[in-house]
Amino acid sequence: MFSSCKPSNLEQTGVTELFQPAPIDSFVYYPIKDSRIIVDLNNPQEVSFYDYFSHIELIPLETNNDVLVGFVNEIIHYHGRYYVFDKQQKMVIIFDEMGKFIFQINKRGRGPGEYIEIKDIFLNPFTECIDILDIGAVHSYDLSGKHVKTTRLINQDSPSSSLLQYPCSFIALNEKTYVFYSSIPQRSNSFPYKIDYYDIEKANVFHREYEVDNYLNTYWVAETMSPTRFYEYNGKFFFSYLVDNVTYEVGQESLIKAYTWDFGRHNYDARNLNVVPGVKKILPYRIRFQGQNNRYVIACIHLQDDSDALLIYDKYTNECKFTKSIYVRLRHVSNEYVLFWVPHEWLKYLVSEEMLDETNRQIFKNLMNAKEEQNPIVIKYYFK
Repeated sequence: MFSSCKPSNLEQTGVTELFQPAPIDSFVYYPIKDSRIIVDLNNPQEVSFYDYFSHIELIPLETNNDVLVGFVNEIIHYHGRYYVFDKQQKMVIIFDEMGKFIFQINKRGRGPGEYIEIKDIFLNPFTECIDILDIGAVHSYDLSGKHVKTTRLINQDSPSSSLLQYPCSFIALNEKTYVFYSSIPQRSNSFPYKIDYYDIEKANVFHREYEVDNYLNTYWVAETMSPTRFYEYNGKFFFSYLVDNVTYEVGQESLIKAYTWDFGRHNYDARNLNVVPGVKKILPYRIRFQGQNNRYVIACIHLQDDSDALLIYDKYTNECKFTKSIYVRLRHVSNEYVLFWVPHEWLKYLVSEEMLDETNRQIFKNLMNAKEEQNPIVIKYYFK
């Protein structure tokens, strides 16, 4: 616990929160020492959440006959609302801060303002729009759900051809640039890349990188079920790949190496494994999700024995602890809390009543006593 009567390092370093600004003297900033996080996979610990978190907040998403969530692929907390990407029903459902349903974007079709598919969603801080990644297009809707514009992802020199073959995740890097991640690169030796920088105004790709070999082109199809490969921290975006222990900052013109997860003798280069497709258990780890704040880097990984583990790296002590656990669907790490969601039936495994105040304890009991299946529950673990 730190206390100070003068502005923190945040003011000196210019670190700010892009989506949810915090008071400038609220948090002390710590860098990742030597840009390397050392993890001993042979020494799991029973990490107690009491060591990191003070209390838990539960936000049940409203459940009724008109609001039934199918498969949640993403939940984004933005300006006091929760934007739920339901991949199964191909819609975006919006709830307020308390989990009450507000409206939904459900506009499948081929007409103006309609989409064929939803690959990913992004709450664009530069335009204040809900951006939906479709096949060959990005559709933008304002925060009330009204269609604003559609950006066709085409080659300017060849308008009849799609720009990207399998983009499944994206961000707006600035007002003029989208960065796309493709789960399977184009089936061409000329474009074996996963990352594309796209100039919105000029309607063309001005940079491609992150090359993978043919084995990875066809093998990692299942990763499209993973959360987005991008996360935001202090006004910057970061990219990570399922089988790469390096995390990159998404620079304005190219990826920049940010930090490395060092698993010691368990480190591997997926390009040189030469294994038969379908044999996943040879991999000692796969990084499903990660995020960070001024004090911690938190990641979910999948281990060789088919179990999941939660990694918590403390930048201040330069120590990384990990514990095997039920798969936690982390979605955002802020300086205040970790946000994730759970299906109703998993709630009892991830909530300790001792960390609930009276209000949230009653919410928990009501959910446990519910006779019918409920929509997912958003959980916030607040840091000490």
